[in-house]
Amino acid sequence: MRMPVFAFAALIALTVAGCSHPAQTTAATPAAAASTARVATPWDTDLKALARAKSVQNVIDRQAAQQRQQIDAESH
Repeated sequence: MRMPVFAFAALIALTVAGCSHPAQTTAATPAAAASTARVATPWDTDLKALARAKSVQNVIDRQAAQQRQQIDAESH
């Protein structure tokens, strides 16, 4: 009778120990952990494409402004 009680107690202790969270280190601050642990979203690829499109549009706008300035300089 003693053995099943001991086995049951050991099983409970191992289950509780296995389900508990590991201790956090004091070196990592919550702000640093939040900035490095980013969760991927379904919209990441769309946001990257949007950022790239905006970057391309900015380059095109700058080139058009330079071309307008050159045309204005030549016509005056």
